[in-house]
Amino acid sequence: MTLEEAKKWMEKGVVIVDHNTTYIDEKVVIGDGTVIYPNVSIRGETTIGKNNTIDSNSVIIDCSIGSDNKIISSYISDVKMGNGNNVGPYSHMRNGVEIGNNNRVGNYVEIKNSVIGNNNAISHLSYIGDTEMGNEVNFSAGAITANYDWINKKHKRTTIKDKVMVGANSVLVAPITINKKSFVAAGSVITENVEEGDLAIARVRQEIKKNYIRED
Repeated sequence: MTLEEAKKWMEKGVVIVDHNTTYIDEKVVIGDGTVIYPNVSIRGETTIGKNNTIDSNSVIIDCSIGSDNKIISSYISDVKMGNGNNVGPYSHMRNGVEIGNNNRVGNYVEIKNSVIGNNNAISHLSYIGDTEMGNEVNFSAGAITANYDWINKKHKRTTIKDKVMVGANSVLVAPITINKKSFVAAGSVITENVEEGDLAIARVRQEIKKNYIRED
């Protein structure tokens, strides 16, 4: 970006920290109070609201982003985002994602073709594909939705309703519904619907072999 182009943005109230490493397409719209840090690329027909922080090494393509979001070192394409979300670092959202307000989408999280509600925590190391997620869901580290039926070559959907807790390293095998206020125990592979308020456990019971390791 040239210095002259950067000045035009700054006249609109957008802060460009380093114009030499920033790229913004001509069709992009950005609201005042938004700060663009170095090494950011904003492309296509993207609209960004007010008072956002777009931190270094982020790429945003054909997105509609609300206000008061923080996006750190992430790749976002074809996404509609509300307000007050905290994204990254190293998150990837793509292919028709719709995400509401006040969500946490953290380190190494990928979301594809999904609708995410409000006040959810998807904090790290997760994959969510072809999913409808409600509000106040805690989707723990390493949990994924298994959305692709390899035999029939079809993507299938997962529904996660409000106030669900999905434990770490769990797999939700679509098509499946996890009803509100239910709990999926860590390390479970869930293949059947979970009803409201239930605890789903799908793992082998721990067994301890006493004195298995012996010194010579």
